[in-house]
Amino acid sequence: MNKGDSELITLSMIENGFTQTANEETADICIFNTCSVREHAEKRALAKISIARSRKPAKQRLVVVAGCMAQRIGEELVLKGKADLAAGPYQSPELGTIIRTHIDKHRCKLFLSQEGADFSERINFDLVKNKDIYPWHKWVTITHGCENFCAYCIVPYVRGKLISFPSEKILNYIRELAAEGIIEITLLGQNVNQYGQDCGEIPFYQLLEKTAAIEGLKKINFLTSHPMDFNSVIADVIKDNSNISRSIHLPLQSGSDPVLKAMNRKYTLSDYHRIIDTLKNRLDDFSISTDLIVGFPGETDADFRNTLKAVTDIRYDEAFMYAYSPREGTPAFTLKEELTRAEKIERLNELIALQRKISLEKRESRINRIELVIAEKSSRRSTLEVSGKTFLNHTVVFNGSSADIGKETRVEIIEVNGSTLVGKKLP
Repeated sequence: MNKGDSELITLSMIENGFTQTANEETADICIFNTCSVREHAEKRALAKISIARSRKPAKQRLVVVAGCMAQRIGEELVLKGKADLAAGPYQSPELGTIIRTHIDKHRCKLFLSQEGADFSERINFDLVKNKDIYPWHKWVTITHGCENFCAYCIVPYVRGKLISFPSEKILNYIRELAAEGIIEITLLGQNVNQYGQDCGEIPFYQLLEKTAAIEGLKKINFLTSHPMDFNSVIADVIKDNSNISRSIHLPLQSGSDPVLKAMNRKYTLSDYHRIIDTLKNRLDDFSISTDLIVGFPGETDADFRNTLKAVTDIRYDEAFMYAYSPREGTPAFTLKEELTRAEKIERLNELIALQRKISLEKRESRINRIELVIAEKSSRRSTLEVSGKTFLNHTVVFNGSSADIGKETRVEIIEVNGSTLVGKKLP
């Protein structure tokens, strides 16, 4: 989500006459597009903001904080002189205009409204010719915000309510991208499955289906799905369209029903297993990744063991695993914690060790298979190799050159090196 917003911020700056510098040291304006999901992310951002402030006299450098942390503590940062401007997610795509006005007129320093009238456009057709880091790929935001209010999550408070963008506008934008040579897109939302539920738009599966029918698209990804809203119709659309990625990211968070209830996740482990069974019944080949939190307030050893069992049973290809960190302003912040930080880390390390073993086994099962890969960059090890992602979102290195980058290639997997597949390009 932040990558998509950062692209819009960059476009807004350029349209307002600013030039992007090669490095932070020479910049007159430093913009930090921040995340608040975890405490660690905020601490890293604050450290970088402090460094940016110290490198030039305050009068010679404008320090701007955008995104979720700006929405949460932007006023405090400006009042304490740590930032000159703060703009929340609603306003970040208009940051160039905001900064230009500030420089010319020295007006307001805080842009943190979450009123509908202050929500900035996300589907900007000017981005069509503005190439991404990967020129064949585009992020396409289809919703903004979230109304699920998971007990541990700050997102609904900093990004606001669910807003679905008009489907025809999204589809026309993607058509223009495809006409300009974009072959891969990623549909983005805090919960893409809830697309349209706020405004009577078409459901997500129809948007996905219509997107898959657009000529020229070789690969369509989507992030993120919530188990509460994932259904068999979505699986059917994936099955019927070969250009939709077979990589499904489905955050479980915990394998314990009592913990899931305390987290306000609105599904049980049995519900989640039914989704996995649906995917197995509908799709010949797919990968599954997830998010997991250990040490949520009230999590017992038995709860944690149930998470380990769920990971063992489901066998994820990849997992993003965290020790719980309280976020001020969320319901879980007031819950009593019985585990020490060391105990949380001990559980986390056990979970990581288990998942790494499973991830390796899942990758080894790909040996001798033929995968479709869009090469993304030259390999670090050799200019005679390139790397990219399979349709199951596995990283693979294979023989090739810069001519292969951005193109769909058939690759035979011959071995696994660490967590990376190694392949051989086929004619």
